[in-house]
Amino acid sequence: MRQKSIGEVLRDARESRGWTFADIQRMTKIQARLVQALEYNDFEMIPDRDYTRTFLQRYAEVLDLDAAVILDAFDSNSLIAYYDAGEELGSGIESRRNNKKKKSIKSYLPLIYLLLAAIFILIFIAYIVSQRIQNQAITPPSTSYSVVSQTSESQATTEAVDSSAPTPTTEEEEAVTKLNVSGDASNLTVTVAHAKKPVEVELKVSTVTSWISLTDTDIANGLVLSPDNPHVKITLPEGVTSPTLTLGVVQGVEVMIAGQRLDTSKLTEQTAYIHLIIE
Repeated sequence: MRQKSIGEVLRDARESRGWTFADIQRMTKIQARLVQALEYNDFEMIPDRDYTRTFLQRYAEVLDLDAAVILDAFDSNSLIAYYDAGEELGSGIESRRNNKKKKSIKSYLPLIYLLLAAIFILIFIAYIVSQRIQNQAITPPSTSYSVVSQTSESQATTEAVDSSAPTPTTEEEEAVTKLNVSGDASNLTVTVAHAKKPVEVELKVSTVTSWISLTDTDIANGLVLSPDNPHVKITLPEGVTSPTLTLGVVQGVEVMIAGQRLDTSKLTEQTAYIHLIIE
């Protein structure tokens, strides 16, 4: 273990930097003669003890030394000890000061990590919200189609197939609307013969969700059918004779055209296009 006085520590640190008393006076605003008195441990030259402590602290800070160690030695009137053989004490004090700076930096790391985590969570939430907005159904303001409950549809179907209705004559049978279907995979062509005007197109789902659209109508931009919105009825505008019906999901979607159920069993692709020809 080696020991040095306060003045020796200050002098060694100053000389290792190549500074003069004039340099220290300029940096600390302490007169050069008082700086010299501190290095010679002539503390009595400064009559006020508080001034002496202030000058020691200011001088130590300029030299990047640990002022607390210097003041401790001054208050206890003792030497300063260090243990690193071959290394000036000033360097040891500087290391302690640098360690304090490192600890101060480390104390901010948890806060930095927390801020980074919060930013990541906000970005993730923003991404999820943007995806939901993009997938949200576009609901047209038109009232030319209506969404009805399954109960209402069942009543309408029951009325349509009521066995008590009179049997049509031969001429009436010939005038019944017929659906002539051709095509497969993802495209069907449906010719609607003897259709009574206006022609209505109905679609229904029960457990699936499917995006649909019908050109030349108010849902040309698309509509989503789901268990919460299971049924839609669209009336074709007068003069429309060849609209195209798009089904985002075929399986589980029931299609009715002019009161006739369309057989979609030939459609084997997930998405399909049904081209209507109204006669």
